[in-house]
Amino acid sequence: MSVLAVDRLTKSFGGFTAVDDVSIVVDQGEMRGLIGSNGAGKSTLLHLVYGRITPDHGSTRFGDTDVTHLPVTERARLGMGLVFQVTSVFDGLTVEENLLLGALPKEPGRSAPVDRSEVGRVLQVMELGGVRHRPAGNLSHGEKQWLEIGMVLLTKPTLLLLDEPTSGMTQAESRRTADLLHQLRAENAVEAVIVVEHNIEFIKLVSDRVTVMHRGSVLADGTIEEVQDDKAVQDSYLGRLH
Repeated sequence: MSVLAVDRLTKSFGGFTAVDDVSIVVDQGEMRGLIGSNGAGKSTLLHLVYGRITPDHGSTRFGDTDVTHLPVTERARLGMGLVFQVTSVFDGLTVEENLLLGALPKEPGRSAPVDRSEVGRVLQVMELGGVRHRPAGNLSHGEKQWLEIGMVLLTKPTLLLLDEPTSGMTQAESRRTADLLHQLRAENAVEAVIVVEHNIEFIKLVSDRVTVMHRGSVLADGTIEEVQDDKAVQDSYLGRLH
């Protein structure tokens, strides 16, 4: 069963077509890598899926719902969660305070008590319990990214979208991030994951399938092994993926 079905999405900015007739399907339980050189359209596609950008043509289905013309708030309510490349945590608040903010209801006019047990669970999963009282501004880059992921998890997403999550991370932090994503899937915390990345080693660790974009279009789609052996990918994506 598909969690996400993108059909012929197209988006132009002026005379430049950033995403050109792109179709992808992400199945339940899948972790999908989205790679390509700078300007290939990866992040634009991710933001089209999340609703931060409106397509010129095409459609997006999330589960059984056509979300093509729905705003970000509605897509988030339905179960989409986006983790940005640049973290948006509040540096002056503690880790726990950031998570408590993430757990607040996002629907206008709605008030409900924060589920502190969920906050505690996220602290445990993200291995941030030892720094729960530390100001977020004092965290390492990797810890800030894990905190950001934790805040998104508290919105209970079924589809987790990540835009270059390992940018600026050490190798150890990148491996830990891969382990976290596998843990989230194993525990059914999310139904599917899409990761935009330049870090091919990370993509190898997390992706069941990989979609390669080039000049706004899908150049190849398959396992990492299939994609690496594709001559068109080798020629266009910096000559190699290895």
